[in-house]
Amino acid sequence: MHAFYLIDKPEWITSFGVLRELRKKLGIKKMWHTGTLDPLATGLLLVAVWSYTRLIPYFEKDTKTYTCTIWLDGESDSYDIDTPVRYISDEQKTELKNTLSQEKLQKILEENFLWEIEQIPPKYSALKIWGKKAIDLVREWKEVTMKKRKATVHSIKILSFSFPDIELEISVSAGTYIRSIAADLWSIIWSGWYIKTLRRTQVWKLSVSDAQILDDFDATEVVTPENLFGAQKMIQFDDNMIRRLGDGLVTTGEFDMELDKDYLVKNWDFITNVVRYNWSELIPVKKLAI
Repeated sequence: MHAFYLIDKPEWITSFGVLRELRKKLGIKKMWHTGTLDPLATGLLLVAVWSYTRLIPYFEKDTKTYTCTIWLDGESDSYDIDTPVRYISDEQKTELKNTLSQEKLQKILEENFLWEIEQIPPKYSALKIWGKKAIDLVREWKEVTMKKRKATVHSIKILSFSFPDIELEISVSAGTYIRSIAADLWSIIWSGWYIKTLRRTQVWKLSVSDAQILDDFDATEVVTPENLFGAQKMIQFDDNMIRRLGDGLVTTGEFDMELDKDYLVKNWDFITNVVRYNWSELIPVKKLAI
């Protein structure tokens, strides 16, 4: 089976845990996802199965949209409720409640977090340090230093605000940590700030509304390559050409393709190869194991 699936990841299971469940249901070991979600987070997870794992680098996944609930009455080491919350005093809560408004917070968010930003990823994350996950090193009581990285926030909007609860919708580039945005805001308003809920609602044009619940998984509900990559990136050849491409042979000739652009070769219902046209040559870039 070569397929893509949209899964609505439940809370308190890792992204790898989702793969483990799918492997049991499908009886297939070879699969991977296109972007890790924290155990706390729910929402959209795109899973590639069998040879389609080799197409993950070609998937356009730059923009991701989240909704999250953030509370202003404390802070935690993980920037969410995965670690104990240290609550601020009642006096601080009263002061913040009297001084903060939705309009003021929206302005702070737009002035400090829109467009290109720098952020330090949470230590409680799956980022690799010295070949191990940062979160595993922290739990081993080892000193971990996270380096700054660039990220892009395309939009950030407060959906509702009733102290200490803020509900946000935020669209960001791949690799952006919503928890780090929460932590950075702490240094601006000098309040506690931690994420209580986080849900990924969209990846590129894919919506969580089209995703499957893990407990009710249906192997026939696949996402077609056309929906993921666009029909314009697909091309079909006869069986003889498919065999040549599979053997890694360059073919000379004229083809109705844009130059230096990767195309997915479709043979019946499956993607068999990735090719590129370079003037007079059709060049095999990648073969899928089918």
